This record gives sequence, structure tokens and C-alpha cells, in this order.
Amino acid sequence: MLRQPIVVVLGQVDAGKTSLLDKIRSTKVQQREAGAITQAIGSSEIPTEVINALCKDSLDKMKINLAIPGLLFIDTPGHEAFSNLRQRGGSIADIAVLVVDLAKGIEPQTIESLEILKKNKTPFIIAANKVDAIDGFQTNKEQVSSIAQSLTIQSKSTLNFLDQQVYSLVGQLYEKGFSAERFDRVYDFTKQIIIVPVSARSGQGVPEVLMYLAGLAQKFLEGRLQAHESEEGKGKILEIREEKGIGKVIDAVLYSGSVNANDQIIFATSTGPIQSKIKALLRPKSMDEMRDPQEKFIRAQLVLPAAGIRIACDSADLALAGSSLYVIRNESTKTLAIEQINSEIKSAIFSAENQGLIVKADALGSLEAILEILADANISVRSAGVGNPSRKEVLEAFSVKEQDRFLGAILAFNVTIADDVQELADSSNVKIFSSQIIYTLLESYTRWVESTKSDEKKQAFSNLITPSKFILLKDHCFRASKPLVVGVEILEGTLKSGADILDANGNKIGQLKQIQKDKQAVQSAKKGEQVALSIEGPVFARTVNYLDVLFVDVPKEDQLELEGKYSQALSEEEKQLLKEIKKIKGLRVF
Repeated sequence: MLRQPIVVVLGQVDAGKTSLLDKIRSTKVQQREAGAITQAIGSSEIPTEVINALCKDSLDKMKINLAIPGLLFIDTPGHEAFSNLRQRGGSIADIAVLVVDLAKGIEPQTIESLEILKKNKTPFIIAANKVDAIDGFQTNKEQVSSIAQSLTIQSKSTLNFLDQQVYSLVGQLYEKGFSAERFDRVYDFTKQIIIVPVSARSGQGVPEVLMYLAGLAQKFLEGRLQAHESEEGKGKILEIREEKGIGKVIDAVLYSGSVNANDQIIFATSTGPIQSKIKALLRPKSMDEMRDPQEKFIRAQLVLPAAGIRIACDSADLALAGSSLYVIRNESTKTLAIEQINSEIKSAIFSAENQGLIVKADALGSLEAILEILADANISVRSAGVGNPSRKEVLEAFSVKEQDRFLGAILAFNVTIADDVQELADSSNVKIFSSQIIYTLLESYTRWVESTKSDEKKQAFSNLITPSKFILLKDHCFRASKPLVVGVEILEGTLKSGADILDANGNKIGQLKQIQKDKQAVQSAKKGEQVALSIEGPVFARTVNYLDVLFVDVPKEDQLELEGKYSQALSEEEKQLLKEIKKIKGLRVF
């Protein structure tokens, strides 16, 4: 038999992911308190009969006869859902819908979603939401309707503006390496990403979204959707939550095999695999609004894939979100499941003595995703785990920081930083990077490293003696010696205090003690500036005179640094001046 394709919903916060699902399910989750949807199991089943009823005309036109039992939507926040649905070699998600605000186009979480989809080679369509916000766009708020039909009643100016927005999005996607086209202009479904203009508010475009998801999944993923009831079930844990009257329960997605109400299961904990007997097997009703747990879940004796399930069992509170769950009916599958879970835990949860970052995340899948990205970037990790950062981990990061200041930091994805932990980090000067977006988290860290290195490079460069030459201004000798005080103009380079001074023959005549500009001491003076210099050593009219051109003596060590790693910090004029100084000192010039 064919199972339901698993559809993950991704996109920027406020792009309309939940609103779109509300319109599909005829629910009002979005109108409830913020974040309410994350308190539910995170899945919604849309039966084929509902899809057929909404998409009949489109399905007939495309000559699609649906054989799949429906679609299983995963409706937790997009990036979390996808990372928690990871498995070896990819994800259990079969297809995705990326929700984009049509007016805003590609946003930070959209970029993250695209990266995830590309990495896992997951097919997807784009729901370009808020088409109803276009000035003059005609909507029918009473019922869900086809966007294709809706476009036939729009004015020419409205259609032109819609095209502008769609093709702006097409251009942005092209820059990210994706070929996309509006749904009614796609000529190759294997090479082009479908863009469906939709309104989560009015329901326009919902039939096309469902039709393309179901049709593409059935046409191109049929082999992947084969299901066998006799196989032991495999699932992914979405979250652990409190169920009134039961206690801690596991919310999961069953993606393969079957699960019975009396089965034994094995799942991951932070200390290793654990086996437990199912006490209660629950599942949500189709098209349920997912509001009251007692209404939305029903007891089940047998569940087939793909399905959202809730399991009550011993040690449910120890289960790791994002980890695998296996049904065990014989010893051979038990041994294999334990090996796979141990491998899963080992790859993501560890502690070592090597120098590296400390990584904490909300779920095993998220942690695995971060570790993969860090490995690709050749950034070492000392320890990784699920949960909130601790004071002990701050102290551990501090010890790493003593050896490598860039690795003595903590990356915290979608977890809480306790006040006492943050205070200890601040007092220890340990950086904690916290974000709910994986790529933002890593960008923040790399940006900090680059910025710190740049600042250090600037500081190191500022301590070097750089090439400079200046001319003594006529009638500007204020003191003849001990020290000589004269007015000068900087001809080239940057003059810094403390530099030794050479005459035009390369002879050292003294040391620059102080630079004054507008009667205020300054550390440096640039080309074109006129300043007063205090130079210890020379005597006016004996060693130097008006209109003499003098040079800074660049020490050999500084010269090598300037010609090496800091060469790009010098202008072409400064590079030529450095050669001139070397020449008058009798040094070899290359």
C-alpha cells in the first residue's frame, strides 16, 4: 500500500505557515495564544477525500487520480520540524511547502529553509502568501477557491503587479541556485520549483497547494511511499510534553512500519537507549483543530504510516526530541535498533578533551544539523548535548578560552540561558551565542571571530612603524634643540610618535617624541596635515634646516610585516615610499 506523504511546512516567522494550515484544516490555531501550535503533536492529517473535494477541477485537468490516503503535514515551526525529522542520509520528510510572504520575498529563515531543503535534496513547492494584500486584488472570503480561477477576475494592473512580485521572487531564488516559475507556467516539474500565489486568509490558492503536493508526491515518490503493515514501526520524536492525567508523553511521527497499542519500543536518552512498553497509544483525528488534547486524540490499537502519534510509556520524560523511536517485536530488530540509537547518540552527544566549542540544542536533530555544519566549516567542537547551557559548561568554555579565545565559546540553539549562567559568562568574558535560527547562530559566531581578528589585526598594524616622509616648513622652527620643535607637513604615509627619523642620506638624526596638532598632542598625522613635531637629537641649522625632507626609519621587523601579511593595508604610494626608505638606507630593494 501507499502511505501518506510527510509534508513539512517551512518559512519565515509571520510568513503565514500556521494560517495556511488553519485554512486547510478549517481551524483557528493562529487566533489562539502565541506558540500554541508548538504545544500540540505538530501534525495534521488531510485525507484524500478532502483533497479531492477541494481540488477536483484541477486534478481532472491534470489527469491525476490520487492513490495516496492523504497528506500528513508537520506543523511545528519550520526549521525545528525539519531538523527533528532527520535520519541517516537525509530526512523522513518526503516533500515540503515553503511559505514566503509575497511582498517581502526571501528572508533570513527562508534562506535557512532553502539550505536545509537543498542539503537533504527534498522536493518542495513555494506558497507565495498574502496575495490578497495586493491593492485591488479580488477575494472570496466565504470559501477556499482556486487561484487559477481567481486570476481570471483580476484587473490587468493587479495581474501586472502580481507578476512583478512573483518574478522578483523568481530572481531571488535564482540567486540561491533554484529555478522557479509560477505554477501555470511551469514546463518541467523535475527542474522547476512551483510558485503558487496564495491567501491564507481567504483560501485562494489552497487547492493548488494541496493538488501539487499530492500529485508530485504520488508521481515522483511512489517508491518511497511504499508501506508494509508487518514491519516494526520506525518514528521520529518531535517533542516530550505533559498530558493531563497521564504525565509525560512522547509526540512522534511514524514514518515506516506499524505500531500496536501493546508493543515494546526503544528510544534514545542522554545516557543511551532505553526500552519501554506502550501504556497508551493515541492519535489525532483527521482535520482536527488540535486544541483540546482530550478531543483531538483518540485511543488506537494499530497505527499505520505516516501518522502523528502520542505514546504514554515509562521513562517518556527521558526521551530526546529529534531522536529515533523503534518498535521492537523480536530480538534481532532490538539489537539493530540499539546499535542505530547508540550511533545516533554518539554522533551528536559527546564530550572530549580537545579544544573546541560547546554546543547545546533543544533536540538531537537540531544538534546533529549544527554539528554537520560546523564540521563542514572545519570548526572543532569540545562537547555537544541537548538542553540548556550550565555554569559548569561556562567554566569549561573559559578553560578552553585560555588556550584559544575563539573556541572558548558556547553555541546555544533554541534553548534557555538561565540568568546565573549568563552572569557567569559575562563575568568570565565567555561568549554565548543564542538563536532560534541555526544559520543565524553560526553566522553570529563566525562574524564575531572575523570581527575580533580584524580588530586585533588593526591593533597590531597600529603598533607598527609605517613609512612616512615630511618637509620642514619655512619659518616654523620653535625650538632649535633638546628637543628640536618644528612645524612640518606630511608628504606621504602616516607619521607616528616614537619613530626614529632619517635624513635624505639615510642617516639617523633623532627620535620623534611628540606630535601636536592645534596645540593638542596626537598619536599620528596623515598625508597633507601640518603639525608641530618634537624631535630629540637634531640641532636646527646644523643637522636640519627649512625645506629639508626627512623620513621615518622603518625597523626591519616592521618592514617584513608590512611587506608580508599587512601588505594590503598599505596604499601603492606607501609601498613605493617603503622602497624609497630602504634605498636611502642602503638596503636591497626588490
